[in-house]
Amino acid sequence: MEIFRNYFYILLWTLAILILIFFYIKHQKPVRTFLLGGSTGLTALFLLHFYGEALGYAPTLCLTNLLTSLLFGIPGTALILLTHVLA
Repeated sequence: MEIFRNYFYILLWTLAILILIFFYIKHQKPVRTFLLGGSTGLTALFLLHFYGEALGYAPTLCLTNLLTSLLFGIPGTALILLTHVLA
């Protein structure tokens, strides 16, 4: 079962990255859109990491959280917070 979970994890990340590549390619300025979304997501993650104790949750700065914030921007950081709250 652990092998299935690892493959499923890799499959989900690959699918998310492919969807985002197609999303960014459709924009007129894809590099600027990616950099703006990634920088705002990382800023939100760092703010949540350092000041999140007031909300009751300060996520760690692990690779998964960093990639989620970088690729999905602020909605990715909100997703990290929601998965903790709902779990």
